[in-house]
Formats: sequence, structure tokens, C-alpha cells
Amino acid sequence: MRKVQQKSNQPVTEYDQPGKDHDNDQSEQELVPHQSMIRKSLGWTALTIVGFAILSGFFTTSYSDEGTPEEVVANRINTATEAGESLFEEEVNANIEARDFEVTNAGTDGGEARMLIWDFNKVDLDEVAVWVDGVPVKEKLILSENASAINIPVPSTVTIRGVKDVGGGISYAVKFPNNDTTYFNVVTTGQTNTYTVLPRP
Repeated sequence: MRKVQQKSNQPVTEYDQPGKDHDNDQSEQELVPHQSMIRKSLGWTALTIVGFAILSGFFTTSYSDEGTPEEVVANRINTATEAGESLFEEEVNANIEARDFEVTNAGTDGGEARMLIWDFNKVDLDEVAVWVDGVPVKEKLILSENASAINIPVPSTVTIRGVKDVGGGISYAVKFPNNDTTYFNVVTTGQTNTYTVLPRP
């Protein structure tokens, strides 16, 4: 006896239609790789942006990271100031007084160190003289925004003497690149500041 297959009264859905499963699988296979590529490219873009942000933070470091110009000069010593950097547009000294400094870690014992000196205020062409261990190295140095470089022995004593004050006081900054430190100072005509330059321990 032959069995008769009964027809189902249930409606045929789109999933039951012939060929639909195959088409659906194909569209899913096409979408997944495309989405994966987008996710990867977004991930690399985000990492690149973060990397640039970190690098730009290193290269844009300046005195502003340690306070206002007045605060930086009032602190007298700074490790973020670039050589030749002008902090003020007017001739001001942030109420600092003349002072002597001890410069540590300036270089190897018996070697040489560089000292950079410039006017950190509005440039008015004040003049100083630079002596190293009692010997004149620069008898007339005009201070400007361009840092002048002087090679000095380590250890030694550097003396800065005020020669000519054009007005507002003689203000200047010295930086020793070996220890990446800037010292802010003032001096009057005929008076001196000393920097005791010491080697690394």
C-alpha cells in the first residue's frame, strides 16, 4: 500500500523557500569580512592618534608646563625652558633678586660643559662680562634672544658681571644643557653673580 504524503497547511516562510538559505549564507559571508576590515582600520587609526598625541606632548613641553612666566622666574630654576626663550614682552624681573647658584651634574670631572646665556625679558641690549676661574672669557657680551654659547671646564667658577644697563635692570638666564637646567638671574652694573659648576658624582 502506498502512503500518501499529506500537505502541510502551514505557510511557507522565506527561510523555507528553495535557494534562500544559500543566498543568505552568501550575504552573511560577504558582510563579515567587510566588517572585520572596518574594525581593524578603526583600531589602527585610534592607536595612531594616541601615538601622535603622546609624541606631541614630548615635543611641545615648555616652561608653561611648570606655571606662568612669573612663577617660573620666581622659582629661579627650571628644566623645561628652551634656550633663547623669551618669557616676557616687557622689561620685568618677577621681583627676583641677584643670587649665586651651585650647578650640579654639569659634566664629567675634568671635562667641558656648555653654558648658554640670553635675555629672557624684552630684549634691550644689556651687556655683561663672563669670567671663568678669574679669567675673562667674554668682556662684553650683549644679551639678546639668541643664546650665546660658552665652553667652560668642569669643575669651575663662572662669574657674570653687569657691564651696561640700558634700563629696567640686567636680567638674564643661563642654561647648562648637560643637566638640562636653566637659572634665572639679575645683576646690576658693576656687581656679579657666581655659578659654581660641579661634575657628576
